[in-house]
Amino acid sequence: MPSPPIQVFLTTIASQPELRKRQEYILRILQTKKISFTSYDLASDEEAKRLWKRKAPLDKQQLPGILVGGKYPGDFDAFEEAVEYAELDTFLRLKETWNAAVDEDRPAPEAKPVGVPGAVPVPQMTPEHHRPKFFPKDSNSPVKPVNKGNDFDIGSELQGFGLQGVRVTDDELRKLVEDLGLDGDDCR
Repeated sequence: MPSPPIQVFLTTIASQPELRKRQEYILRILQTKKISFTSYDLASDEEAKRLWKRKAPLDKQQLPGILVGGKYPGDFDAFEEAVEYAELDTFLRLKETWNAAVDEDRPAPEAKPVGVPGAVPVPQMTPEHHRPKFFPKDSNSPVKPVNKGNDFDIGSELQGFGLQGVRVTDDELRKLVEDLGLDGDDCR
């Protein structure tokens, strides 16, 4: 069973630098720890705005805000403290089980595009035609070289990284991997 869904409430109309920093901090922590979440822009999503106003306590409705399983876990300072004291699992109820059919009183609003940098994980933002083709889709499978020749255009192997026209050999790639310290069994 998955843990309760995490909803992050943001605004694209963030003229205060402190508000932008707080939004970026929450998003960075969630993404770094690979915690799944859904983000909502209250500047453009009326349904999400109603949800936030209904669920957050009246004196705690400042943004950015978080709901976990439809419940208000605390404000930004509480989130920051949970990160600092390694209690984020408890704050976000990550070890609890969640059954939407039983635990959810109404369905979550539909997720819409959010104009806040980092509000959507990078893989979701990157169009399919810009994603690297070199790496396997299944993270458990070993990387298999796509190139069969000795000299090739790395831009055709790693699309979307601005490497079009850069020609390399297998030996040059092996040397680069070795120089970067990415070779050996401990790099997997």
